[in-house]
Amino acid sequence: MDERIKFLLGATILIISYYIGELLSYAFMGFISPAVMGMLVLFTLLKTGIVKAIWIESFAIFLLDNLMLFFIPATVGVALISFSSIKDDALAIVFSASLSSLLVLWLVGYIVQKFERSNGK
Repeated sequence: MDERIKFLLGATILIISYYIGELLSYAFMGFISPAVMGMLVLFTLLKTGIVKAIWIESFAIFLLDNLMLFFIPATVGVALISFSSIKDDALAIVFSASLSSLLVLWLVGYIVQKFERSNGK
């Protein structure tokens, strides 16, 4: 299959998964966000074999290669917040950001160790 067709097929599958997730999220009255629901839809399609991983590989690699571009709006948005508007909560923000970062770091390390032990490395 031509690389351009695989790229467009992957984009189409991901977009359709997202919109199905949006419909399901609406059906559950927004309890789960559309993006998360779309990922669950895509996961289900991949696990059942309805969608082959090779079909979305090209587009997924493109998205991962350009991942940093998705963080620019959030970074700019945070940088534009004036310190005077958050100075009362600055200590709580720094504490919660530090604690959550350490928790994520610990959790990822723990999961990686579990995988390595289960693979016999």
